[in-house]
Amino acid sequence: MSSTTTNTLTPRQQDVRDWIAGYIDTHGFSPSVREIGHAYGWTTNGVMCHLRAMRKKNAVTWLDGQARTIRVTGGDA
Repeated sequence: MSSTTTNTLTPRQQDVRDWIAGYIDTHGFSPSVREIGHAYGWTTNGVMCHLRAMRKKNAVTWLDGQARTIRVTGGDA
């Protein structure tokens, strides 16, 4: 599998990435995992599964153990 294929976000991942970017633009800081879960009807574990998959694709990053540090990075901009 090529790196292009493995780094391509799914439509759901792209939607979440766009939502996070919009939240940061609106509020000036990152959403919490719970806020993402509330927006999508997911548990915090479900949110983390999505975020980990997106981090592997370089679409988001965060500092482990610190609140509100999710940042949108490379990936499919």
